[in-house]
Order: sequence, then structure tokens, then C-alpha cells
Amino acid sequence: MPRLAPAKAIRYPITGEMIDECLIITENAGALTELCGISVLDRLLRTLQRCGFQSATVWATEPDAIRTALARPSQFQNQIAIKVRGRESGPLSLKEIVDLSAGTGELFMVVKGDIIFDDRLLRLLATQTTATALIDSAPPESLQQLIAVPQIDGGSFCGAAVLNKKWAAAQDSLVEESIRKGLAEGAITVVDVAAQPTYSPEMRRPLRPFWFPAPPPSEKLLAEQLILRSAQKGAQDLPAWVHAPIENFLISCLWRTSITPNQLTISCNVIAWTATVLFTTGHLACGLALALLVGVLDGLDGKQARVKIETTSGGKLEHWFDAAFEWSWWIALAYHLQISGKLPAAFWYLFLLLLAEAVDGIAKGTVLFKTGKLIDELSLFERVVRLFGGRRNVYVWILTIGLLFGAPAKAFIVMAWWEVATAILHLPRAAWVLLGRERS
Repeated sequence: MPRLAPAKAIRYPITGEMIDECLIITENAGALTELCGISVLDRLLRTLQRCGFQSATVWATEPDAIRTALARPSQFQNQIAIKVRGRESGPLSLKEIVDLSAGTGELFMVVKGDIIFDDRLLRLLATQTTATALIDSAPPESLQQLIAVPQIDGGSFCGAAVLNKKWAAAQDSLVEESIRKGLAEGAITVVDVAAQPTYSPEMRRPLRPFWFPAPPPSEKLLAEQLILRSAQKGAQDLPAWVHAPIENFLISCLWRTSITPNQLTISCNVIAWTATVLFTTGHLACGLALALLVGVLDGLDGKQARVKIETTSGGKLEHWFDAAFEWSWWIALAYHLQISGKLPAAFWYLFLLLLAEAVDGIAKGTVLFKTGKLIDELSLFERVVRLFGGRRNVYVWILTIGLLFGAPAKAFIVMAWWEVATAILHLPRAAWVLLGRERS
């Protein structure tokens, strides 16, 4: 895997060897500052587990407070063995840090425990093959209010570095001074945050890798808003733009609770399948009210998981659950409209809808396979299509408008042809990509 800035360095999962020893240095109460429902230190440990680390040693001036904070079991850090050791207060020399190292490798990672890191940065550091310091040469304006850290040659030191044990053991100066010296001598190379690719495949949008220290109480709201904004996926449809601020408000309430993303997924599915029953029995108004509610609730589980770093492999099944209840809605609506006589050809339009969705799915899959991006991200035209194109949220809006005007059957017909039009708009781009005219 490439060492520095190439996009593939942080686009794909780590498959090669990586540094597995991490020393976390806590110097003040910032590590226990709570942001979005979890402490900064807990967030760091969850991020390290997500990056594949199996062990971490926390060197703390107040070890009892750290042990108490970490005593509560959590599946989101239970795969990383954590040791807490006490130390005297005051600045540390690099040699003192090396004395903590218990690993057998030549390299180890040292991280300040009061820093919030984008997991892409720690993943990138963990794959380095030489001593490397994480530097930000151009912190964005949105972070400058939070960043007040030591400056070294090249920019702000982000509080994380990969160091060579033999070299570090010979350094008696403080950590930042030693790193500055190592950079000047060429013993340490630089990974510049500002030089890293900003596109995030997971979030489907440009998202600069972020980092910032635990904020003071006066800046806590700003820090939480930065984390919340980083959890917002891109390439949204028009209803999702309306849902986003509602979701953010609900998440800001939910992160203070013990409710998990999986519990939110289950709740959303119960409501969604209740809507299916209501559609089947002809209670369209109540069914659509629940469908509109699902449009908001469906985004909560993923956003809660990203904000609190509570993602699990089981969370990937959510997309299959979504597809199941979504198709059940259209089948239930077709059934009601046909047996009620409101639309005798309802199942024909259902077939048209499902066929168009299948064709559209093939077009989207072709683009994703060839370019590594969603079709909606390729150009302004595709982004506009995404805003208004055929999708569950858009269909629910169409059906709601149709019901308000007393024409649910006509709305169902419009919904089917809307998906046909969406597929037709996507096919030329998919063909263009398939012919090799556009690649990642």
C-alpha cells in the first residue's frame, strides 16, 4: 500500500501489515471531555479498534479516573486490549515514552489522548514503514478556532506520530522538540493532512480528513457540530435534504442516551412493516404518514453509528432490510389499488416499476464497479437526477401528493413512469462508463 497521499491509501481497507502498538498519552482532563455522548478518549479507542489495533497503553497522570471512565464494557472497544498506567504530571521526554513500549516491532505509534481523529488519518499512519509525524500545513478555517497546538516546521503537529524505537530511545528532549529535530535531520518524514485526498467513499462526498483537540466548554457545541456534519452522507435526494436538519436534531438528543444504532434499525423496520399492513388494508393516509416518518427515522441509525463510532458488521444488513420493506410497500399498494378497483392494471404498473428499478440498478452497479463512485457523484447532471429521480423517499412524496388530491391511483402510475424516466437518464452514463470512456 502506498505510504502517503495517493487516493488508494485511504480509500480501501488495510490488507498489509500495520503497526499494532499504540501508546496514548493523556496530560489533562481533555481526554475525558464528553463529545456527542462519549469521551474523547473512548472515541479514540473506538477509532483505533476500527483501524485494526489490538492493543493500546494509556499513560495517564490520573490513572484511576481513566480506569473508572473505561470500566464500562463496550463492544466498540472490546477487541482492543487496554492497559492504563500512571505517570508523574508534567511534560514528557521521548525517551520516557519509549520505556513504556512493550511491543517487539521497530516502530510504534504515539498519540495524544485528548485529540479527535478522523479514522482515515490513523489508518494512514498505521501503514507507515518509517518514522512519520502527522502534520497539518493548512488547517481549514472551520477548525482553526479549535486548534491551539504546538507548531513545528511545516505546520501544526496533530498529536500523532509513528516513531522508531532505537532513534526515540536516544532522545532526551520533549516530544514536540524531538519530532522537530527528527524532521530537520530527516529521521522523521511527514504525512501532511492538507495533502490527503478529500473524497470519502464512505460518505459519498468530499470530506477533508479532520482532527482537533478536545475543546474547552465554550467551544463544545462547535466541536459537536463538526462531528455531526462529518456524519452526513452526500449525494442526497430532495426529501433527504429536508430530513437532514430533523435527523440532526434527533441525533443530538439520541447521543445522550444508551440507544444503539441497531435498536434504531429495529424500530424503523417495525414502523415500516406496520405501514405495509396499512397499505394492504387500504388505510393509505395512515400508511403514508408512517412512510414519511420512516424517511426520517431511516437515516438515524447510520448517523448515530458514525457520530458515536458504533458501526458493526451487522449494520450492513440494513440495506437489505430497507429493500425488503420498500418492495413490500409497492406490492401492498398495488394489491389494494387492484382489489379496490381504483386501478385494475395496478400489477402491470408494479411490474413496470420493478423492471425499471432492476435496469436502473444494473446501470448504477456498472458505474460503481468501474469507477468506485456512485453514479450520482459523476457530474452535475447526475446530482440533479439524484435530487428528483426515482427513489423511495421521492415515491412517498408523489403518493402523498396524489392522496391529498384524491388520486392515489394516478400517483402510483406516475411513480412507475418516474422510475422508467430515471433509468433512461442513467443508462447513457452507464454505457459511457462501460465503454471505458470514464474511469476512477
